Amino acid sequence: MRFITTLGAAGLLLTVSFTQLEPRGENPAIRVNTLYGATGLITVPTSTTARFDRFQLGIALGQNVRTVSLNWGIFDSIEIGATTVDRNNQNNKVIATGKVTIIPQNFDWLELGLGTIDPFDAINKTFYGVASANVRVPSRAPDSVVGLRLHLGYGTGLYRDKVIGGGEVFLNNQFSVVGEYNGVDSNFALRYVYDNNLRLQLGTQAKVIYFSTTYGLSF
Repeated sequence: MRFITTLGAAGLLLTVSFTQLEPRGENPAIRVNTLYGATGLITVPTSTTARFDRFQLGIALGQNVRTVSLNWGIFDSIEIGATTVDRNNQNNKVIATGKVTIIPQNFDWLELGLGTIDPFDAINKTFYGVASANVRVPSRAPDSVVGLRLHLGYGTGLYRDKVIGGGEVFLNNQFSVVGEYNGVDSNFALRYVYDNNLRLQLGTQAKVIYFSTTYGLSF
């Protein structure tokens, strides 16, 4: 499914296409639920959304918090979700998430993501915007390195009105290394893709061991 919007003002024509690129869209390694639910790195969302008409079930164990999340790709470029948040010495909360992907026409290497985490302020109302770019790996890199994606954005709430971002280095079709800065902490993890459905992640978040798993569901 594809949505194209054209805006004109003072002779300036801007066409924005709401879609997902198939080469990236078919790579399960880029579709992992973050700690608070949105598709992304460890705690930082990326521009990527869940595949159309597919659910992503995620479980994450972070610093003083454990979450179970479910994302649904309701359109090619829109995901909505809900996350149960279990924090130490606090009542459990259920928060909503949502994100839209925007791909500017003629920039197929660039995606923009606009989203929200907890828009109803059960824990900490958050809005964010992030740009994700595919970067070609230099030819001098080892043959095992097959891809690199970079992310840069800004977030309120959970991200404390600061710049956020990170990167993904794809070592092969199953392993990648991810790193991020969420406005407070630098986090790192090794990501493993078992098949098109199951993805596992192990690393550090806020200086403690972090583990998450994401499983894709179709009905």
